[in-house]
Amino acid sequence: MNDLTRRQAIRDTARIWRTGLDAMDQMTVTAAAHACYSPGGPSLAELEQRIKADRAARIAPARHRTAA
Repeated sequence: MNDLTRRQAIRDTARIWRTGLDAMDQMTVTAAAHACYSPGGPSLAELEQRIKADRAARIAPARHRTAA
């Protein structure tokens, strides 16, 4: 894979990741936890906790930057 192809693949992957992240942020915490749940993995309660913490970590700094 040449360097240009690799850079494009990385950009495309980042765009797809961001689209999914934005879609999950539009869901309620409970709905997002249910969408992420798989048997044998973290419980729904743990997923909800992780989602809340992730949103707080990502969204609060973004609000702070726009307020400055």
